[in-house]
Amino acid sequence: MTAFRASLAVLGGVLAGAYMPMAALFLAAALLAGICAWGLQKKRRPLFLLAVVFLLAGFYFHAYEAMHQSSLRPPAEGGAILHLSGEIETQVKRDGDSARFFFLVRQAGPNPQHMQELPRTERIALRIKLAREEEAALIGMWQPGDRLQGPIRLQLPQGPRNPHAFDYARYLKWQGVSVTGDAEYAALSHTGGKGGLMRWFQRRQSEAAERLERIFRDPEAAGYMSSLLLGVTDGVSPRTQEMYADLGLSHVLAISGLHVTLVCGMFLWGVERLGVPRKIALIATMAFLAGYVLIVGASASAVRAGIMGGLGLLYQTRARGKNGTELWGWALIAMLASGPYQLWQIGFQLSFAVTLGLLLYVPLFLEMMPYGPLWVRSSLAVTFAAQAISFPFLLYHFHQSSSVSWLVNLLAVPILSLVVLPAGYLALLLSLLHPALAALPALAATRILEWLHGPLFRLHQTPLPFSHWPHPDTWWLILYGVFFGLLPVLWKIGYHRRRDLWRYAAILFLLLVLARQPFSGASEVRITFLDVGQGDSIVVEIGKKKVYLIDAGGTPAYPNRESWREKRDPFEVGKDVVVPFLRARGIERIDYVVMTHGDHDHIGGMSAILSRFSIGAVLVNGTPPREKEEELLAQIRGRGIPVLSGRPGGSWTDAPGVEWTWHHPERDAAYTGNDASVVLLLKAYGKTVLFTGDLEEKGEQMLSARLPTSVDVLKVAHHGSNTSSTADFLAAVQPHHAVISVGQNNRYGHPSPAVLTRLQEAGAKLFRTDLQGAVTLVLRKGSIHWETQIPDT
Repeated sequence: MTAFRASLAVLGGVLAGAYMPMAALFLAAALLAGICAWGLQKKRRPLFLLAVVFLLAGFYFHAYEAMHQSSLRPPAEGGAILHLSGEIETQVKRDGDSARFFFLVRQAGPNPQHMQELPRTERIALRIKLAREEEAALIGMWQPGDRLQGPIRLQLPQGPRNPHAFDYARYLKWQGVSVTGDAEYAALSHTGGKGGLMRWFQRRQSEAAERLERIFRDPEAAGYMSSLLLGVTDGVSPRTQEMYADLGLSHVLAISGLHVTLVCGMFLWGVERLGVPRKIALIATMAFLAGYVLIVGASASAVRAGIMGGLGLLYQTRARGKNGTELWGWALIAMLASGPYQLWQIGFQLSFAVTLGLLLYVPLFLEMMPYGPLWVRSSLAVTFAAQAISFPFLLYHFHQSSSVSWLVNLLAVPILSLVVLPAGYLALLLSLLHPALAALPALAATRILEWLHGPLFRLHQTPLPFSHWPHPDTWWLILYGVFFGLLPVLWKIGYHRRRDLWRYAAILFLLLVLARQPFSGASEVRITFLDVGQGDSIVVEIGKKKVYLIDAGGTPAYPNRESWREKRDPFEVGKDVVVPFLRARGIERIDYVVMTHGDHDHIGGMSAILSRFSIGAVLVNGTPPREKEEELLAQIRGRGIPVLSGRPGGSWTDAPGVEWTWHHPERDAAYTGNDASVVLLLKAYGKTVLFTGDLEEKGEQMLSARLPTSVDVLKVAHHGSNTSSTADFLAAVQPHHAVISVGQNNRYGHPSPAVLTRLQEAGAKLFRTDLQGAVTLVLRKGSIHWETQIPDT
């Protein structure tokens, strides 16, 4: 039984343990024992051993789960404040007026006098709130290993509130965290921890990052090089991080196998040039590798790469042929044994999947391309293998894969890894002798980055087709995996004729077409009322023909905020809620953007949309724009996007049976504020949906006479404020269903209890984004279907 096969059995067993009950595993074990009792033929014993490994891995996962049950979960469910004592586990990351890190809790109690040891040390995700600038400076001195004690409010992490959004609760679960905590800096008692090897390496990392800031005078270049060389990502600008993510270059900024291979290769070459025997040089490189992984912060990706690199070096010291898949298998077994939750971490998945893809498919692709210089064929083979294997992971987790990422990687990665990376390390080493010696390599790296990033940013700002992909179906993921699983097997047994290559290409093309989901939802109208907090944002998809975005929410702004409180990449609802949803639906072009009126909670997130999507036209209410609205309109007109308005009664058709009608406002009427909101009526397959913006009582009175006597769905105006949804208006429209877009625990008290009563008396079935998250309405011929992100309990 090879390590590679055993690792696949371990992988399958962990998945079985996660998704199958313990009883099913016991049943499988009993069946296996029965087969063993009847006797096994010698040739089937390897299969039997793999089955045993599979079952042991499944049982191990269940045992691991049992050992990591949270004793803090019950008090966290009620938001209790407990006095906790423990130590900082990870680096303290301050961002503005808060700091976050993982905290190991050892003791807990209602007060300092009644503390008890927990059954096991428990990891929580802790956020510290900072009230003064002095606290921000002091918390920067906290280190892993330091002890903390004080009152902390415990909570359960929230799951996603919009379809296919980032699942923070699930993310923390796979980090071994069940509970989050909030505390005030002033309420905590901090004690410095003992010095140790890890802390020594962390100090060296910080010193190296400070040295890079002195070497590279451009702050952007210094932050970038700190990430590239040391794994310190705090200095990379959010703009650069987004560009790298969208073009498929994020792996360059994470310490990974690329860095380990280059750095260890350079070290081994240098040691051997000194005349050190090969075996001793390999052992020295292993020791260097351990120190390198520690000095770059021992991130998960660095540890994974270090383990695989260390195993490769160990194989060479024992004069054995280096079998890449065997090394991969041992590394996978070691990592899953240390923590099976890692299997659900995106970095772990990409690291192991892409590494295996390179091992299996680079030789195969080289055989497929027998002509041309070897270095060209090797570069193409590596790029295609990495892109093909990472593709389903990028679709599932991020819903994007740039159509030019393969070309960007092919051209940019060699420059970054073979020129910029060595130049950066050379500058860092020379600065230890004298800072002036580092000037030339630092200048060269800076100029190359400027030369490279210029066209990359221009490419990133260009709307490219086939960059956003809908969330993949399970059946598609299985088909894609089966195809690439069978490909090397079929090639090995002889299916490598020219016509076979065309068949493989045709199947791959078909899989890419199916990934676009060309037939899904073609005969439906899908309306998603996004949960954007206290605001409105509605996405209307007319089959595969048209997409409407009605408002884009808005994040409250604090113009007089102290500078030290500003976050590097603050949460913004357009960028962090609306854009990810549109990507998850595979939307790249929005045919009509509707800005119902100028309130910030409706159009504040629109800038993020305009800069990331192709826009057909923008519909506005026609009233004189206010400051934010005027700024957006200038941006829209600057891109050559038509700005349109309407008149009551004006209508247009998007598909057979799908018609829009503009009901409000009149272009020349003197409406202002909320009463100037655009009101649209959608008729789809015999159902009617009324979108009312923030219309208030005066606007409702003017509108009532022009509306049908009954609507199937009413988007409740102004988040359920008592100034809207009057009894007369509800009596006029007689809604069967009503949707309120409103923020959780908002300071306005929306929705008003009086409005809720009026809607109930009108007989409307109510949906609320504050209670149910995003609300999705699907209209088909003869049916109306509702989905909520958070199911009713």
